[in-house]
Amino acid sequence: MTHVLAFDLGASNGRLTAISFDGEKIKLKEIHRFRNQPVYKDGHYYWDHHFLEKEIIKGIKLATNTIDQPIGGIGIDTWGVDFGIVDDAGLLVSNPFSYRDPHTEPFVDKAQKQLSAFDLFKKTGNEVSSINTLFQLMAIESKWPELLEQAKSILMMPNLLQYALTGIAVNEYTIASTSQLLGKKKEWNKELLQIFFQKPPPLANVHMPHQIIGNVSTKHQLPKIPVILTPGHDTACALSALPIQQDDAIFMSVGTWTLIGMEVENPVITEAAFHNGFTNEGTSEGNYRFQKNATGFWILQQLRKDWQNNGQALNYEQENAMIKTAKKSHTYIDPDDSLFFNPSSMTVAIEQYCKRTKQTPPTNQQEMLRCIIESMALKYAKTIANLEEITRKKAEVIHIGGGGSQNEILCQFLANATGKRVIAGPVEASSIGNGLSQLRAIGEIASFKEGRDLVARSFCKKEYMPQDEKDWMESKDTLIQRMGE
Repeated sequence: MTHVLAFDLGASNGRLTAISFDGEKIKLKEIHRFRNQPVYKDGHYYWDHHFLEKEIIKGIKLATNTIDQPIGGIGIDTWGVDFGIVDDAGLLVSNPFSYRDPHTEPFVDKAQKQLSAFDLFKKTGNEVSSINTLFQLMAIESKWPELLEQAKSILMMPNLLQYALTGIAVNEYTIASTSQLLGKKKEWNKELLQIFFQKPPPLANVHMPHQIIGNVSTKHQLPKIPVILTPGHDTACALSALPIQQDDAIFMSVGTWTLIGMEVENPVITEAAFHNGFTNEGTSEGNYRFQKNATGFWILQQLRKDWQNNGQALNYEQENAMIKTAKKSHTYIDPDDSLFFNPSSMTVAIEQYCKRTKQTPPTNQQEMLRCIIESMALKYAKTIANLEEITRKKAEVIHIGGGGSQNEILCQFLANATGKRVIAGPVEASSIGNGLSQLRAIGEIASFKEGRDLVARSFCKKEYMPQDEKDWMESKDTLIQRMGE
Protein backbone atom coordinates (compact mmCIF):
# COMPACT_ATOMS: atom_id res chain seq x y z
CA MET A 1 0.00 0.00 0.00
CA THR A 2 1.36 3.41 -1.03
CA HIS A 3 0.36 6.57 0.85
CA VAL A 4 0.76 10.20 -0.27
CA LEU A 5 -0.42 13.43 1.35
CA ALA A 6 -2.37 16.00 -0.67
CA PHE A 7 -2.75 19.52 0.69
CA ASP A 8 -5.58 21.32 -1.15
CA LEU A 9 -6.00 24.95 -0.10
CA GLY A 10 -8.97 26.97 -1.27
CA ALA A 11 -9.96 30.55 -0.62
CA SER A 12 -12.22 29.55 2.29
CA ASN A 13 -10.59 26.45 3.79
CA GLY A 14 -7.69 24.05 3.54
CA ARG A 15 -7.57 20.30 3.92
CA LEU A 16 -5.04 17.51 4.09
CA THR A 17 -6.09 14.21 2.56
CA ALA A 18 -4.16 10.95 2.78
CA ILE A 19 -4.44 9.07 -0.50
CA SER A 20 -3.82 5.32 -0.40
CA PHE A 21 -3.18 3.19 -3.51
CA ASP A 22 -3.28 -0.61 -3.41
CA GLY A 23 -2.45 -1.17 -7.08
CA GLU A 24 -6.10 -1.29 -8.16
CA LYS A 25 -7.99 1.53 -6.45
CA ILE A 26 -7.34 4.63 -4.39
CA LYS A 27 -8.97 5.60 -1.13
CA LEU A 28 -9.12 8.94 0.66
CA LYS A 29 -8.91 9.79 4.32
CA GLU A 30 -9.21 13.35 5.55
CA ILE A 31 -6.49 14.01 8.10
CA HIS A 32 -6.81 17.72 8.82
CA ARG A 33 -9.08 20.61 7.86
CA PHE A 34 -8.77 24.29 8.71
CA ARG A 35 -10.33 27.60 7.80
CA ASN A 36 -8.54 29.93 5.42
CA GLN A 37 -9.65 33.46 4.74
CA PRO A 38 -7.98 36.80 4.07
CA VAL A 39 -6.92 38.89 7.06
CA TYR A 40 -7.79 42.60 6.95
CA LYS A 41 -4.98 44.78 8.27
CA ASP A 42 -3.98 48.40 7.69
CA GLY A 43 -6.59 48.80 4.96
CA HIS A 44 -5.61 45.72 2.92
CA TYR A 45 -6.44 42.02 2.64
CA TYR A 46 -3.64 39.51 3.18
CA TRP A 47 -3.17 35.76 3.51
CA ASP A 48 -1.78 34.68 6.87
CA HIS A 49 1.23 32.71 5.63
CA HIS A 50 2.49 31.87 9.13
CA PHE A 51 -0.88 30.37 9.98
CA LEU A 52 -0.98 28.33 6.76
CA GLU A 53 2.56 27.04 7.29
CA LYS A 54 1.71 26.10 10.88
CA GLU A 55 -1.42 24.20 9.75
CA ILE A 56 0.55 22.33 7.07
CA ILE A 57 3.16 21.22 9.63
CA LYS A 58 0.38 20.26 12.02
CA GLY A 59 -1.28 18.21 9.27
CA ILE A 60 1.93 16.34 8.44
CA LYS A 61 2.46 15.49 12.12
CA LEU A 62 -1.11 14.21 12.37
CA ALA A 63 -0.59 12.10 9.26
CA THR A 64 2.66 10.57 10.47
CA ASN A 65 0.95 9.65 13.74
CA THR A 66 -2.06 8.19 11.90
CA ILE A 67 -0.40 6.27 9.08
CA ASP A 68 1.81 3.42 10.28
CA GLN A 69 3.63 3.02 6.95
CA PRO A 70 6.13 5.28 5.14
CA ILE A 71 4.61 8.27 3.35
CA GLY A 72 5.65 8.44 -0.30
CA GLY A 73 5.16 12.13 -0.90
CA ILE A 74 3.58 15.49 -0.09
CA GLY A 75 2.00 17.80 -2.66
CA ILE A 76 0.34 21.21 -2.39
CA ASP A 77 -2.21 22.95 -4.62
CA THR A 78 -4.00 26.28 -4.09
CA TRP A 79 -6.06 28.96 -5.78
CA GLY A 80 -4.38 31.01 -8.51
CA VAL A 81 -2.65 34.40 -9.01
CA ASP A 82 -1.39 35.12 -5.46
CA PHE A 83 2.28 34.92 -4.48
CA GLY A 84 4.89 35.65 -1.82
CA ILE A 85 8.22 37.51 -1.88
CA VAL A 86 11.24 35.85 -0.26
CA ASP A 87 14.46 37.70 0.63
CA ASP A 88 18.13 36.62 0.63
CA ALA A 89 17.76 35.09 4.08
CA GLY A 90 14.87 32.93 2.89
CA LEU A 91 12.32 34.95 4.84
CA LEU A 92 8.96 36.25 3.64
CA VAL A 93 9.17 40.05 3.38
CA SER A 94 5.42 40.52 3.90
CA ASN A 95 2.27 38.45 4.12
CA PRO A 96 0.99 37.80 0.57
CA PHE A 97 -1.77 40.10 -0.65
CA SER A 98 -5.14 38.49 -1.32
CA TYR A 99 -6.59 38.80 -4.80
CA ARG A 100 -9.72 40.25 -3.15
CA ASP A 101 -7.81 43.42 -2.24
CA PRO A 102 -8.86 46.21 -4.63
CA HIS A 103 -5.49 48.01 -4.62
CA THR A 104 -4.62 46.54 -8.03
CA GLU A 105 -7.57 47.99 -9.95
CA PRO A 106 -5.92 51.25 -11.18
CA PHE A 107 -3.05 49.29 -12.68
CA VAL A 108 -5.18 47.62 -15.34
CA ASP A 109 -5.73 51.02 -16.97
CA LYS A 110 -2.09 51.92 -16.42
CA ALA A 111 -0.95 48.76 -18.19
CA GLN A 112 -3.19 49.45 -21.17
CA LYS A 113 -1.36 52.71 -21.80
CA GLN A 114 1.66 50.57 -22.64
CA LEU A 115 -0.04 47.57 -24.24
CA SER A 116 -3.67 47.10 -25.27
CA ALA A 117 -5.76 44.62 -23.33
CA PHE A 118 -6.26 42.47 -26.43
CA ASP A 119 -2.52 42.38 -27.15
CA LEU A 120 -1.86 41.40 -23.55
CA PHE A 121 -4.47 38.64 -23.88
CA LYS A 122 -2.84 37.36 -27.06
CA LYS A 123 0.63 37.29 -25.50
CA THR A 124 -0.41 35.43 -22.34
CA GLY A 125 -3.75 33.77 -23.10
CA ASN A 126 -5.08 35.11 -19.79
CA GLU A 127 -8.19 37.18 -19.31
CA VAL A 128 -7.15 40.71 -18.36
CA SER A 129 -8.30 40.92 -14.75
CA SER A 130 -7.18 43.15 -11.89
CA ILE A 131 -6.62 40.11 -9.65
CA ASN A 132 -3.83 38.75 -11.85
CA THR A 133 -0.24 38.51 -10.62
CA LEU A 134 0.93 41.07 -13.18
CA PHE A 135 -1.21 43.85 -11.73
CA GLN A 136 -0.44 42.84 -8.15
CA LEU A 137 3.28 43.18 -8.87
CA MET A 138 2.75 46.50 -10.63
CA ALA A 139 0.89 47.78 -7.56
CA ILE A 140 3.68 46.63 -5.24
CA GLU A 141 6.38 48.25 -7.39
CA SER A 142 4.42 51.53 -7.34
CA LYS A 143 3.30 51.59 -3.69
CA TRP A 144 5.75 49.39 -1.77
CA PRO A 145 8.95 49.27 -3.89
CA GLU A 146 10.98 48.31 -0.82
CA LEU A 147 9.34 44.85 -0.92
CA LEU A 148 10.71 44.15 -4.39
CA GLU A 149 14.08 45.66 -3.48
CA GLN A 150 14.42 42.92 -0.84
CA ALA A 151 13.26 40.15 -3.18
CA LYS A 152 15.43 37.18 -4.09
CA SER A 153 12.59 34.93 -5.27
CA ILE A 154 8.91 35.44 -6.04
CA LEU A 155 6.91 32.26 -5.59
CA MET A 156 3.32 31.48 -6.48
CA MET A 157 1.24 30.47 -3.46
CA PRO A 158 1.58 26.65 -3.53
CA ASN A 159 5.28 26.97 -4.32
CA LEU A 160 5.74 29.43 -1.46
CA LEU A 161 4.32 26.80 0.91
CA GLN A 162 6.54 24.12 -0.64
CA TYR A 163 9.49 26.46 -0.11
CA ALA A 164 8.56 26.66 3.58
CA LEU A 165 8.89 22.85 3.74
CA THR A 166 12.01 22.39 1.61
CA GLY A 167 13.87 25.68 1.13
CA ILE A 168 13.76 25.02 -2.64
CA ALA A 169 12.47 27.90 -4.78
CA VAL A 170 10.66 26.82 -7.98
CA ASN A 171 7.37 27.78 -9.59
CA GLU A 172 5.09 25.21 -11.21
CA TYR A 173 3.62 25.56 -14.69
CA THR A 174 -0.15 25.39 -14.06
CA ILE A 175 -0.11 27.95 -11.24
CA ALA A 176 2.28 30.20 -13.19
CA SER A 177 -0.18 30.08 -16.09
CA THR A 178 -2.69 32.10 -14.01
CA SER A 179 -0.31 35.06 -13.63
CA GLN A 180 -0.67 36.94 -16.96
CA LEU A 181 3.12 36.78 -17.15
CA LEU A 182 3.77 33.39 -18.72
CA GLY A 183 4.83 33.13 -22.36
CA LYS A 184 3.93 30.50 -24.93
CA LYS A 185 7.17 28.60 -24.24
CA LYS A 186 6.06 28.00 -20.65
CA GLU A 187 8.66 30.47 -19.39
CA TRP A 188 8.24 33.94 -17.90
CA ASN A 189 7.58 36.43 -20.69
CA LYS A 190 10.71 38.61 -20.62
CA GLU A 191 9.17 41.12 -23.03
CA LEU A 192 6.26 41.80 -20.65
CA LEU A 193 8.57 42.05 -17.65
CA GLN A 194 10.60 44.69 -19.52
CA ILE A 195 7.47 46.62 -20.60
CA PHE A 196 5.74 46.81 -17.22
CA PHE A 197 8.53 47.00 -14.65
CA GLN A 198 11.47 49.30 -14.05
CA LYS A 199 13.41 46.22 -12.96
CA PRO A 200 12.02 42.75 -13.80
CA PRO A 201 10.87 41.07 -10.56
CA PRO A 202 12.82 37.88 -9.71
CA LEU A 203 10.18 35.24 -10.41
CA ALA A 204 11.55 31.77 -9.66
CA ASN A 205 11.93 29.53 -12.72
CA VAL A 206 8.97 27.52 -14.01
CA HIS A 207 9.03 23.71 -13.88
CA MET A 208 6.57 21.08 -15.08
CA PRO A 209 4.73 18.94 -12.48
CA HIS A 210 4.96 15.23 -11.58
CA GLN A 211 8.49 15.42 -10.14
CA ILE A 212 10.15 15.26 -6.74
CA ILE A 213 11.77 18.59 -5.86
CA GLY A 214 13.26 17.74 -2.47
CA ASN A 215 12.49 16.51 1.02
CA VAL A 216 10.89 18.05 4.07
CA SER A 217 13.62 20.04 5.86
CA THR A 218 15.00 18.59 9.07
CA LYS A 219 14.27 21.91 10.80
CA HIS A 220 10.61 20.88 11.00
CA GLN A 221 11.46 17.77 13.07
CA LEU A 222 9.50 15.58 10.67
CA PRO A 223 10.39 12.41 8.75
CA LYS A 224 12.36 12.81 5.51
CA ILE A 225 9.30 12.80 3.23
CA PRO A 226 9.66 13.67 -0.50
CA VAL A 227 7.95 16.90 -1.53
CA ILE A 228 6.48 16.57 -5.00
CA LEU A 229 5.76 19.31 -7.53
CA THR A 230 2.13 18.57 -8.35
CA PRO A 231 -0.06 20.82 -10.51
CA GLY A 232 -0.09 23.90 -8.29
CA HIS A 233 -3.46 25.20 -9.40
CA ASP A 234 -6.41 23.43 -7.80
CA THR A 235 -8.43 23.48 -11.02
CA ALA A 236 -5.63 21.77 -12.95
CA CYS A 237 -5.57 19.10 -10.24
CA ALA A 238 -9.36 18.74 -10.35
CA LEU A 239 -9.38 18.37 -14.13
CA SER A 240 -6.82 15.55 -13.87
CA ALA A 241 -9.20 13.66 -11.58
CA LEU A 242 -12.39 13.94 -13.64
CA PRO A 243 -13.21 10.60 -15.35
CA ILE A 244 -13.67 12.26 -18.76
CA GLN A 245 -13.92 9.91 -21.74
CA GLN A 246 -15.19 12.27 -24.48
CA ASP A 247 -12.84 14.68 -26.26
CA ASP A 248 -15.29 17.59 -26.22
CA ALA A 249 -16.70 17.30 -22.70
CA ILE A 250 -17.26 20.38 -20.60
CA PHE A 251 -15.45 20.40 -17.25
CA MET A 252 -16.46 22.38 -14.19
CA SER A 253 -14.79 22.78 -10.83
CA VAL A 254 -17.26 24.29 -8.39
CA GLY A 255 -16.27 25.82 -5.06
CA THR A 256 -15.88 29.43 -3.92
CA TRP A 257 -15.08 30.04 -7.58
CA THR A 258 -16.46 28.06 -10.51
CA LEU A 259 -14.27 27.24 -13.49
CA ILE A 260 -16.01 26.21 -16.71
CA GLY A 261 -14.10 25.05 -19.75
CA MET A 262 -12.78 22.54 -22.27
CA GLU A 263 -9.37 20.96 -22.70
CA VAL A 264 -7.55 22.25 -25.81
CA GLU A 265 -4.10 21.65 -27.28
CA ASN A 266 -3.38 25.32 -28.04
CA PRO A 267 -4.58 28.54 -26.41
CA VAL A 268 -7.69 30.11 -27.93
CA ILE A 269 -6.84 33.82 -28.32
CA THR A 270 -9.53 35.04 -30.72
CA GLU A 271 -11.43 38.30 -30.38
CA ALA A 272 -14.54 36.34 -29.40
CA ALA A 273 -12.65 34.63 -26.59
CA PHE A 274 -11.29 37.97 -25.41
CA HIS A 275 -14.59 39.85 -25.50
CA ASN A 276 -16.43 37.05 -23.69
CA GLY A 277 -13.94 37.00 -20.82
CA PHE A 278 -12.40 33.57 -21.40
CA THR A 279 -8.90 32.62 -20.31
CA ASN A 280 -6.31 29.97 -21.13
CA GLU A 281 -4.52 28.26 -18.26
CA GLY A 282 -2.26 25.23 -18.11
CA THR A 283 -3.20 21.58 -17.70
CA SER A 284 -1.09 19.05 -15.86
CA GLU A 285 0.08 17.72 -19.24
CA GLY A 286 1.27 21.05 -20.63
CA ASN A 287 -1.85 21.74 -22.71
CA TYR A 288 -4.53 24.32 -21.93
CA ARG A 289 -7.78 24.76 -20.11
CA PHE A 290 -9.85 27.15 -22.21
CA GLN A 291 -12.22 28.35 -19.54
CA LYS A 292 -14.23 31.08 -17.90
CA ASN A 293 -13.69 31.98 -14.28
CA ALA A 294 -17.10 32.49 -12.71
CA THR A 295 -18.43 33.14 -9.23
CA GLY A 296 -19.21 29.94 -7.35
CA PHE A 297 -20.61 29.63 -3.84
CA TRP A 298 -18.94 32.88 -2.74
CA ILE A 299 -22.26 34.75 -2.68
CA LEU A 300 -23.95 32.07 -0.60
CA GLN A 301 -20.95 31.86 1.75
CA GLN A 302 -21.19 35.59 2.40
CA LEU A 303 -24.96 35.45 2.85
CA ARG A 304 -24.45 32.80 5.53
CA LYS A 305 -22.24 35.27 7.40
CA ASP A 306 -25.01 37.89 7.23
CA TRP A 307 -27.57 35.37 8.51
CA GLN A 308 -25.31 34.20 11.30
CA ASN A 309 -24.74 37.78 12.42
CA ASN A 310 -28.53 38.27 12.45
CA GLY A 311 -29.23 35.08 14.41
CA GLN A 312 -30.73 33.35 11.36
CA ALA A 313 -28.09 30.69 10.67
CA LEU A 314 -29.19 27.64 8.67
CA ASN A 315 -27.56 24.25 8.20
CA TYR A 316 -27.15 22.64 4.77
CA GLU A 317 -30.16 20.37 5.22
CA GLN A 318 -32.39 23.34 6.02
CA GLU A 319 -31.06 25.26 3.03
CA ASN A 320 -31.68 22.36 0.64
CA ALA A 321 -35.20 21.78 1.99
CA MET A 322 -36.00 25.46 1.47
CA ILE A 323 -34.74 25.46 -2.11
CA LYS A 324 -36.62 22.29 -3.03
CA THR A 325 -39.93 23.61 -1.73
CA ALA A 326 -39.51 27.16 -3.04
CA LYS A 327 -41.35 28.36 -6.11
CA LYS A 328 -39.31 28.99 -9.24
CA SER A 329 -37.59 32.33 -8.91
CA HIS A 330 -38.59 35.36 -10.95
CA THR A 331 -35.63 37.38 -9.69
CA TYR A 332 -32.25 36.73 -11.28
CA ILE A 333 -28.84 38.13 -10.51
CA ASP A 334 -25.60 38.05 -12.46
CA PRO A 335 -23.28 36.32 -9.94
CA ASP A 336 -20.25 37.88 -11.66
CA ASP A 337 -21.43 41.47 -11.22
CA SER A 338 -18.83 43.66 -9.49
CA LEU A 339 -21.32 44.41 -6.69
CA PHE A 340 -20.80 40.88 -5.38
CA PHE A 341 -16.98 40.77 -5.48
CA ASN A 342 -16.32 41.72 -1.84
CA PRO A 343 -19.18 43.74 -0.31
CA SER A 344 -19.47 44.47 3.41
CA SER A 345 -22.96 42.91 3.28
CA MET A 346 -23.99 40.47 0.56
CA THR A 347 -27.65 40.94 1.46
CA VAL A 348 -27.38 44.67 0.79
CA ALA A 349 -25.46 44.02 -2.45
CA ILE A 350 -28.27 41.78 -3.75
CA GLU A 351 -30.85 44.42 -2.84
CA GLN A 352 -28.80 47.05 -4.69
CA TYR A 353 -28.51 44.81 -7.74
CA CYS A 354 -32.27 44.21 -7.82
CA LYS A 355 -32.95 47.93 -7.51
CA ARG A 356 -30.55 48.68 -10.36
CA THR A 357 -32.13 46.02 -12.60
CA LYS A 358 -35.69 46.95 -11.57
CA GLN A 359 -36.49 43.61 -9.96
CA THR A 360 -38.22 42.78 -6.71
CA PRO A 361 -35.56 41.56 -4.27
CA PRO A 362 -36.07 38.26 -2.45
CA THR A 363 -38.06 38.85 0.72
CA ASN A 364 -36.88 35.90 2.83
CA GLN A 365 -34.13 33.27 3.09
CA GLN A 366 -36.04 30.74 1.00
CA GLU A 367 -36.49 33.13 -1.91
CA MET A 368 -32.87 34.28 -1.58
CA LEU A 369 -31.53 30.72 -1.73
CA ARG A 370 -33.64 29.81 -4.75
CA CYS A 371 -32.63 33.01 -6.53
CA ILE A 372 -28.91 32.36 -5.95
CA ILE A 373 -28.85 28.71 -7.07
CA GLU A 374 -31.06 29.32 -10.11
CA SER A 375 -28.99 32.33 -11.14
CA MET A 376 -25.78 30.32 -10.84
CA ALA A 377 -27.15 27.53 -13.05
CA LEU A 378 -28.47 29.96 -15.65
CA LYS A 379 -25.25 31.98 -15.81
CA TYR A 380 -23.23 28.77 -16.16
CA ALA A 381 -25.52 27.64 -18.98
CA LYS A 382 -24.95 30.92 -20.79
CA THR A 383 -21.18 30.55 -20.36
CA ILE A 384 -21.30 27.00 -21.72
CA ALA A 385 -23.24 28.17 -24.79
CA ASN A 386 -20.56 30.83 -25.42
CA LEU A 387 -17.81 28.25 -24.92
CA GLU A 388 -19.32 25.93 -27.53
CA GLU A 389 -19.79 28.78 -29.99
CA ILE A 390 -16.19 30.02 -29.65
CA THR A 391 -14.58 26.57 -29.87
CA ARG A 392 -17.08 25.36 -32.48
CA LYS A 393 -17.44 22.18 -30.47
CA LYS A 394 -20.73 20.80 -29.22
CA ALA A 395 -20.56 19.00 -25.90
CA GLU A 396 -22.99 16.31 -24.82
CA VAL A 397 -21.85 15.96 -21.23
CA ILE A 398 -20.70 18.18 -18.35
CA HIS A 399 -18.32 16.80 -15.70
CA ILE A 400 -18.42 18.54 -12.32
CA GLY A 401 -15.78 18.09 -9.64
CA GLY A 402 -15.17 19.80 -6.34
CA GLY A 403 -17.45 20.50 -3.41
CA GLY A 404 -20.19 21.80 -5.71
CA SER A 405 -20.64 18.32 -7.18
CA GLN A 406 -22.36 17.40 -3.90
CA ASN A 407 -25.02 20.06 -4.41
CA GLU A 408 -27.69 17.93 -6.06
CA ILE A 409 -29.98 20.88 -6.63
CA LEU A 410 -27.35 22.90 -8.52
CA CYS A 411 -26.40 19.83 -10.60
CA GLN A 412 -30.02 19.21 -11.58
CA PHE A 413 -30.65 22.87 -12.30
CA LEU A 414 -27.55 22.92 -14.51
CA ALA A 415 -28.78 19.90 -16.48
CA ASN A 416 -32.14 21.63 -16.88
CA ALA A 417 -30.63 24.94 -17.99
CA THR A 418 -28.19 23.41 -20.50
CA GLY A 419 -30.19 20.45 -21.77
CA LYS A 420 -27.09 18.30 -21.20
CA ARG A 421 -26.23 15.25 -19.12
CA VAL A 422 -24.33 16.21 -15.97
CA ILE A 423 -21.90 13.80 -14.30
CA ALA A 424 -21.00 14.80 -10.75
CA GLY A 425 -17.93 13.61 -8.91
CA PRO A 426 -15.51 12.97 -7.49
CA VAL A 427 -16.07 15.49 -4.72
CA GLU A 428 -12.44 15.91 -3.64
CA ALA A 429 -11.26 16.19 -7.25
CA SER A 430 -8.43 18.63 -6.51
CA SER A 431 -6.98 16.44 -3.75
CA ILE A 432 -7.28 13.36 -5.96
CA GLY A 433 -5.56 15.08 -8.90
CA ASN A 434 -2.83 16.18 -6.52
CA GLY A 435 -2.40 12.59 -5.37
CA LEU A 436 -2.37 11.19 -8.90
CA SER A 437 0.49 13.53 -9.79
CA GLN A 438 2.45 12.26 -6.79
CA LEU A 439 1.81 8.62 -7.71
CA ARG A 440 3.20 9.37 -11.17
CA ALA A 441 6.28 11.08 -9.71
CA ILE A 442 7.15 8.05 -7.56
CA GLY A 443 6.43 5.55 -10.35
CA GLU A 444 3.20 4.00 -9.06
CA ILE A 445 1.19 4.93 -12.16
CA ALA A 446 2.52 5.71 -15.61
CA SER A 447 0.28 8.25 -17.31
CA PHE A 448 -2.51 10.80 -17.24
CA LYS A 449 -4.94 8.29 -18.79
CA GLU A 450 -4.04 5.65 -16.24
CA GLY A 451 -4.84 8.14 -13.52
CA ARG A 452 -8.27 8.95 -14.94
CA ASP A 453 -9.03 5.25 -15.37
CA LEU A 454 -8.02 4.72 -11.74
CA VAL A 455 -10.46 7.44 -10.64
CA ALA A 456 -13.28 5.83 -12.66
CA ARG A 457 -12.64 2.50 -10.86
CA SER A 458 -12.30 4.02 -7.42
CA PHE A 459 -15.20 6.46 -7.04
CA CYS A 460 -18.92 6.48 -7.65
CA LYS A 461 -20.43 9.21 -9.79
CA LYS A 462 -23.96 10.55 -10.04
CA GLU A 463 -25.69 11.49 -13.28
CA TYR A 464 -28.42 14.08 -13.87
CA MET A 465 -30.62 14.27 -16.95
CA PRO A 466 -32.41 17.46 -18.12
CA GLN A 467 -35.94 18.19 -16.90
CA ASP A 468 -38.41 21.01 -17.66
CA GLU A 469 -36.15 22.29 -20.43
CA LYS A 470 -38.69 24.72 -21.91
CA ASP A 471 -39.20 26.59 -18.63
CA TRP A 472 -35.45 26.80 -18.11
CA MET A 473 -34.79 28.13 -21.60
CA GLU A 474 -37.31 30.90 -20.94
CA SER A 475 -35.58 31.70 -17.65
CA LYS A 476 -32.20 31.87 -19.39
CA ASP A 477 -33.60 34.31 -21.96
CA THR A 478 -34.98 36.45 -19.13
CA LEU A 479 -31.62 36.49 -17.32
CA ILE A 480 -29.80 37.54 -20.53
CA GLN A 481 -32.28 40.36 -21.14
CA ARG A 482 -31.94 41.66 -17.59
CA MET A 483 -28.17 41.61 -17.91
CA GLY A 484 -28.55 43.88 -20.93
CA GLU A 485 -27.04 41.38 -23.35
